Formats: sequence, C-alpha cells, structure tokens
Amino acid sequence: MLDKEPYEFRETERLRRIWLAFRRDRIALFSFYLFLLLILTALFSTFIAPYASDTQFIGKELTPPSWVASGEVAYFFGTDDLGRDVFSRIINGVSYTFGSALIVVIFTAFIGGGLGILAGMSHGFKSRVLGHFLDTFLSVPILLISIVIATLMEPGLSNAMLAISLALLPHFIHEIYQAIQQELKKDYILTMRLDGAPNRVLLRETILPNIMVRYIREIVQAFVIALLEISSLSFISLGAQRPTPEWGAMIRDSLELIYIAPWAVILPGIAIIFVLLIVILMGNGICRTLERYGE
Repeated sequence: MLDKEPYEFRETERLRRIWLAFRRDRIALFSFYLFLLLILTALFSTFIAPYASDTQFIGKELTPPSWVASGEVAYFFGTDDLGRDVFSRIINGVSYTFGSALIVVIFTAFIGGGLGILAGMSHGFKSRVLGHFLDTFLSVPILLISIVIATLMEPGLSNAMLAISLALLPHFIHEIYQAIQQELKKDYILTMRLDGAPNRVLLRETILPNIMVRYIREIVQAFVIALLEISSLSFISLGAQRPTPEWGAMIRDSLELIYIAPWAVILPGIAIIFVLLIVILMGNGICRTLERYGE
C-alpha cells in the first residue's frame, strides 16, 4: 500500500462526508441517478432502442402513440411521416443531443476553468487588460456568437459543437476570473500572503474550495446553454443534418406535421425539457450540499 500525504486523507474524508450529505437530498440523488442513466443511454443507445433510427416501416407512416386508440404498442411513441419509430429516434438522439452537450461542457469546464484560474491569478496591467477584454463578450449573446461561428463552417453537428464551445469559453473564463479576483481581495488571502503562502497553496487550500459552488453553477448553466444551442442550431439547419436523430433536427423535420402528428414535434421537445430539469435539479442539489458543508 502506497503512503499517502496527510492532505490526501483529508480530501478523501471530505469527499465521503459530502457524498453522505448529498445522499440525504432525495430529489438531488434521484436526479443524479437519472443523469447516470442518461450517460449509459448515450453510450448504449443503439442497443437500447427497439429499432434503428433510420428504419422505415412501410404502411405505418404517422401511426399515433400507443396510448391513443388507433396506436400500436410496437411503436410506443408513434411514427413520423417516413414511418420511423419516434421512440427509437428519441433514444438514439440521447447520444447526439445529450452526449454532444456533455462533451462541450467537459471541454469548457476544463479549458475554461484552467484559463480562468490562470487569468484570475495574474496581476497588474495584464490582469486589467484581460478583464476588460473578457467583459466585451458579455454584451453579445452566446447563441448569436454560436450562429456567427457556425455559419462560417460547413453545417454539421461536430462544427456546431465547436462553435458552441468557442462561444461559451469567454463567458466561462470571465466568471472564473471574476470569482478568483473577488477571493484575492479578501482579508484572509492577504494575511496568508503576508505569511509567505505561495499561489499554489492559496489555490488548493482556500480559493478553489471557496469558488467551487460558483464553478458548479457555471457548469450547470453551460450545460443548459449547450444543450439548448445544439438543438437550436440543428433546428435552423446549422447543426445536425438529416437523417441524424438529434432532437432539434427532429422538431425541424416534423414541424409541418404539428397539426397532423403533434407527437413527432412535442415528444422531442419534452425530452429536451426532461434532460434540462435533471441537470438543474442535480446541480442545485450539489451546490446546496457544498454550501451546507461549508457552513
């Protein structure tokens, strides 16, 4: 067994206590398990879905959902105008909509968090110039920046993910930068610096633990924005293209059927809302736990 440093034992014990406190929040814990279920669904959607996303059932076009009198259990959420099973397309769409948003957020959290820390710990003229530069991005909506970047590239889901990541990064870096700058102005930081504490110790022992709640809130907000923008860019034909079963693209392709086959439009929208609700509930639960633990 390898020897551990004392701070490693403290970190392990602290994480265990946070997990135990998080488990007492039943709603947050339930949303956490649903989030894990979404990840598994995104990884194994082709095995979970009853049919392939592009399988067409001739003669079964616009079959209503199974809970309607004329519906069939074999097509639980009904079919679209091409006879494709809506339930299978929504399950396969988890990989494209949820999975793409998750990748964007992981990239933004690591790259944006790292750059935000570097920017926040800088001093003097360089710090002020960087702060004003990041402030300029706050005046432009993230969706508008994503659309501008996406129009410069070939329409596709991967390019939409890149556009959203580039649009999210300045906002994420700015929030982490501002959080660290606010911490650096507090009295206990000044006291530790007078005692000779290096920046590495300040970050690990005080600054990062104190901004963790804000960091998680920014990740949750970034996930919400990423998922909505992936669907939005696909809806306006700048993201996923046919026949990809991305939820925004599914709504776009079936929008003209809203009065004939409303399930083909409404159910992908409900899937988007469902995922957003899970992420928000889980994120709020984690933040509440950390805030209680820090009191």
